Amino acid sequence: RANVVRLMRRHGIDDYWELVRRSQDDPEWFWPAAIEDMGLEFFEPWDRVVDLSRGPEWATWFVGGKLNIAWNCVHRWAERRPDAIASVGLGEDGARREQTFGELSREVTKLAEALVELGVREGDRVAIFLPMSLEVPIASHACAHIGAIQVPIFSGFAAPAVAQRLQASEAKVAITAHTTSRRGREVPMLEILEEARREAQSVEHVVVAPWDELVAGSTGELPPAELESETPYLLTYTSGTTGTPKGVVHVQGGFLISIAREVCYQADAGPDDRIHFVTDMGWIMGPWTVAGGHAMGSTLVFAEGAPDWPADRLWKLIESERVSVLGISPTLTRALIPHGEPATDLSSLRTIVTTGAPTSR
Repeated sequence: RANVVRLMRRHGIDDYWELVRRSQDDPEWFWPAAIEDMGLEFFEPWDRVVDLSRGPEWATWFVGGKLNIAWNCVHRWAERRPDAIASVGLGEDGARREQTFGELSREVTKLAEALVELGVREGDRVAIFLPMSLEVPIASHACAHIGAIQVPIFSGFAAPAVAQRLQASEAKVAITAHTTSRRGREVPMLEILEEARREAQSVEHVVVAPWDELVAGSTGELPPAELESETPYLLTYTSGTTGTPKGVVHVQGGFLISIAREVCYQADAGPDDRIHFVTDMGWIMGPWTVAGGHAMGSTLVFAEGAPDWPADRLWKLIESERVSVLGISPTLTRALIPHGEPATDLSSLRTIVTTGAPTSR
């Protein structure tokens, strides 16, 4: 019943490794086949799947095509499944919020309009310095909606590290929260951002969650921009532990389609799944979850704070939210082992995605 088996059957392929070989040898066949199978949508079709005329290191994908990640991840689901749960936000204090795709679509559009009113245009950088909460997908998809480039920053960074990324990206707007909680301690995120902002003169505005007052005048009618597939979407930075952080640019077409492919065929997720990845927007698996999970119509579960405070928090989250796809690093796995076997019902869990380091005993 796996998604990848569905793809194989649609194309008369009986062996998984034959699919792998064909995807590598014939990308002109594979990517259109995957896009059709996953149901991803372009506003305008591409002329060429890939252009290698400048060499493989400068490949451009889906040349001539136009699309929008916010449409594929939010607005189309709001039209077809408005009452399906898009996101669940869990506070470290036990608070719980949820949002349907219909609600998410309205909030994304209103914030996108507000960003435009602040002067944000296609190609401008918007820093996202938020805890893992309902505000994360709203901010991320709002940037995609208007073609702005989001710059996620790890929510645990101190002001110097935040400033470094604001400076490097020349962010025009920064989105944050007043505070967050980690291991029972209050983290003053707005205060940290304002300190960092003193070293980053490009930041003209700071948007603070909840941003009800900012979006009060928004109509919610701004359509998602029809963007060239090579339009920059995301600017991520390496950790910088061994030198100056280096930015990596991801584009609307390539990021959506490749990441959706991973969530669909590697994580085997779909509209009936509930995904929780123990990560942060400042690490690449945060955007992976937001873009890939919502592209598949899955429910995303976000959790503020530490996954092991208390020690059984992650297992209780899986039980209470009926998580079916869990993303976890080997490092966290090893850290949880000394706490013993979970004393919770994990029967909902069917897929575990791991990343970040090798798994070893």
